[in-house]
Amino acid sequence: MRNFAVKLAILAARIQGEDKPNPQAFLDLSPDEMLQRFQNILGRENCGVVMFAFSEQAILDILDQEFEVDVDRNVLMFRKTFLDAHSIRLAGAGRASSEGRPFTTTEQGLIRDLSRWLLEATRSLYRGDLSEKRMADIQDEYAENFRVYALKCITDYQPGAAEPLLRSLFTSLDSMLAFCHSLTVDAMFKADAAKVIFGDQSGYHQAWLRKQIFRHMMSRAVEDYIRTYVH
Repeated sequence: MRNFAVKLAILAARIQGEDKPNPQAFLDLSPDEMLQRFQNILGRENCGVVMFAFSEQAILDILDQEFEVDVDRNVLMFRKTFLDAHSIRLAGAGRASSEGRPFTTTEQGLIRDLSRWLLEATRSLYRGDLSEKRMADIQDEYAENFRVYALKCITDYQPGAAEPLLRSLFTSLDSMLAFCHSLTVDAMFKADAAKVIFGDQSGYHQAWLRKQIFRHMMSRAVEDYIRTYVH
């Protein structure tokens, strides 16, 4: 089952202070059942922190695609040096996922235009020599951020319901800053959850801490960019 038993056993051993993981404790269970057993090990308080930031499916997807096992040290290693657009998509939006919730053609166009605008507004925060591939990945990440934000704000989404909200992000500084603030808070929650699951030395936890700081900087960059054109 994609090494879920081994990976969850490693995480459980860290939390329980055990020297060696016990994959047998998770064998013969479905991935959902494995995760339920791990949640029981976490305890109610820690489980609440984790589930506020990540859906159950997101946790399984992250374990499956973002981590590999270091068999010599019995630890999980984050495969990347930073969170790319795919990482953001896997992490999802807690209990509100954009998967299976199609946007209209107009909404998709607005999301695409907003992501282009946000990349331009925050370009000064990135190195000047970024490749076109990396720039496209950042824009893809921003687009996912807008999709997730729309679904968070509109709990009972129907096709076309997100259009007024998306348009307001173009016309209102307060609306855009509220969006940026929500990104920072989201990264804070995910950093806290990643610390609970993987430990404070995990590359994944550190990546979300850096994302939290960067998103805070985004708010200032966006405000400065808008005020430059307003004045």
